[in-house]
Amino acid sequence: MATIEKRERKTGTVYLADVRIHGFPRQKKTFKRLTDAKLWAQQTEASIRKGEFQNVVSAARSKTLKDVIKRYRDDVLPHKAATTQRAEATYIAFWERELGAYALSYIEPEKISEKLRELGEAGDGRRKVDEDAAENGSKPSTRASKPKSRKTLKHYRDTLALLLKHAKQWGWTATNPIDGVNKITKIRNERIRFLSDDERTMLLAACKASDNEHLYPVVLVALSTGARKNEVLSLTFADLDLTRGIAVLRNTKNGETRTVPVVKSLQALLKAHMQKVEEFYDKLDYAPPARWLFPRRDGMAPIDIRTAWENARDAAGLVDFRFHDIRHSTASYLAMNGASLVEIAEVLGHRTLQMVRRYAHLSESHVKELVQAVNDKVLPSEL
Repeated sequence: MATIEKRERKTGTVYLADVRIHGFPRQKKTFKRLTDAKLWAQQTEASIRKGEFQNVVSAARSKTLKDVIKRYRDDVLPHKAATTQRAEATYIAFWERELGAYALSYIEPEKISEKLRELGEAGDGRRKVDEDAAENGSKPSTRASKPKSRKTLKHYRDTLALLLKHAKQWGWTATNPIDGVNKITKIRNERIRFLSDDERTMLLAACKASDNEHLYPVVLVALSTGARKNEVLSLTFADLDLTRGIAVLRNTKNGETRTVPVVKSLQALLKAHMQKVEEFYDKLDYAPPARWLFPRRDGMAPIDIRTAWENARDAAGLVDFRFHDIRHSTASYLAMNGASLVEIAEVLGHRTLQMVRRYAHLSESHVKELVQAVNDKVLPSEL
């Protein structure tokens, strides 16, 4: 319904027209004349009720994107891998804030394109709660938003497309407005940043000198196995079998549990680390959900190493290097030591060879060097 509110200001009397209709964002506008306010309110309400924005089934008028998101969170998201849930949560939260109040019939391609354009120019100004802040009970920190890359924009678009696809399957809308939004072509992320021998030495030294006792073993495990950060941090005592020299990674990106070897040089260090952590857990007067190998201060969850990692990385003088690049380093070392793409994929836990083809040239270069070295010894200097 539409209401008109009279307000007195220093500049004179104004009239605030306010249109509220379920399934559509609240519309407000201020006028100097009452007649203009009434006319605008009547026209706005009429246009919304007539459905001039889109002619779709009646269900699309009553169901909002927020309704879709709620059902998706309840029925679909829990069945996905934990890492996928975390990734989608960010994109879903954005669309819930920006378009959640809209009925499905009012979500137009132009509106979606506008939001994606804003993301590309200014980024997502969402508030993030640092794990450290949550642990310490301090207030959330507001991080400056950054323009999103085309690859990230594709994730935002694809997530909304998935939500609207489910809405269509549930009979809540007749069309999917995402079909009218230009596709963001797949971005080939060919970044291969790996540690040189000197960089590796400096980084490990900085991690070993860190005030965070978990950082050094975390980085060693990641470098040795090629595991992702979350896969390493999620390790529990039950996942580690030093007698057999294996670690079981359960919190994987594709949701499939995999086993990685723990080399002998790392076993002694991890054994000593486990003893210290076990003493820590034994002193607690409550039972945590699990005994993580790298627990935070209260033992109730894995530690957040972000700050410690960034400090160590900076102390080592590394430029343009992320924690995930440790994984690239492991794969690159494997390739340069003759491992096939199939073997690299198996170590990294990839189902296909698509993600490891980026390392092919490293393997080829190494093979060429080996062949050249052999031929230098076998073939005469002059042919």
